[in-house]
Amino acid sequence: MTETQGMKIGDGYCFDDVLLVPQYSEIVSRSLCDVTPTLPKLQLNIPVFAANMDTICGMSMVKKMASLGGCGVLHRYMPASSTHNIVKDWEEDSPMLIVSVGTLERDKSRITSVTKSGKENIGICVDIAHGNSKNMTDTLEYIQENKDFGGPVIAGNVCTYDGACRLFDAGADIVKVGVGPGSTCTTRIKTGIGIPQLAAIQMCAPAGPIIADGGIRTPGDAVKAIAMGARAVMVGGMLAGTDHVPNYGNPEPMLKFRGMASEEAREECGQSPNHAEGISVLVSKKGNGSTEKVVTDIVEGIMSSMSYSGARNIEEFQEKALFVKVTPSSVKENGAHYGG
Repeated sequence: MTETQGMKIGDGYCFDDVLLVPQYSEIVSRSLCDVTPTLPKLQLNIPVFAANMDTICGMSMVKKMASLGGCGVLHRYMPASSTHNIVKDWEEDSPMLIVSVGTLERDKSRITSVTKSGKENIGICVDIAHGNSKNMTDTLEYIQENKDFGGPVIAGNVCTYDGACRLFDAGADIVKVGVGPGSTCTTRIKTGIGIPQLAAIQMCAPAGPIIADGGIRTPGDAVKAIAMGARAVMVGGMLAGTDHVPNYGNPEPMLKFRGMASEEAREECGQSPNHAEGISVLVSKKGNGSTEKVVTDIVEGIMSSMSYSGARNIEEFQEKALFVKVTPSSVKENGAHYGG
């Protein structure tokens, strides 16, 4: 093998590969820790987004997340006319509405519904599996040329510094980070593509404001994502089956939760089911108040970790954060394991 054919391999860590080191703290209560995220054109009280999946974030979740101080990104797997009507009817003095769209080539009418809304409290999220692409930059350039709304432009997903920079340069205000870590995603198995999520966050955070999207199974994972540099986290699986997901009101005890690249989702959205890179599963309903409980657990976990680190806000938390690499044995030690 010649030198030019050599492999370039670096360390890539997942959430389970590290722990945060506790530090001296003068914070007497976690309630004194401020978790307000700093995000351009978007005022939130907590750093939590609900994922723009059709089994997670419809209008009920959008409104509930807003009431909790976070943000739900409205999914795009509905007729473009439905998106148009939602945007048209959104009140000027309601919270910010972030609408998910696809590529310019396939979703121009939905994009135009947002770009021509003329409303200060409307934003857009360009949702492409491979965000570091011409499809994405062409779409972002079109949005910039036709932009008549006041909210942020969110774009993703990417998992490299170069990819994040390219999206910011093309006009994104916020970039979503994560390729393959989602709980219903099989991209890494099907393609061998991706970067472990904590490493991706570390790479991309220096480029600008990022949202960590995918791989977050516990409040502790969300904490590590924020500490590593993400301005906020986006969760899907943690909210699956909670009381504000679409179709929660149906009489069945189980609800669908699926990746948007799953065979089922692709077929229902009029796309070829070939080369599916996701799965569809059934989850139990989690009961009344469950959406708020999940979000509250995440926020309280972040506040507690900040107090352990002696940090009073997210910026200070990221400056102070110290990580230690751990062995697989620590995963067993981390949780409750009493065997008596």
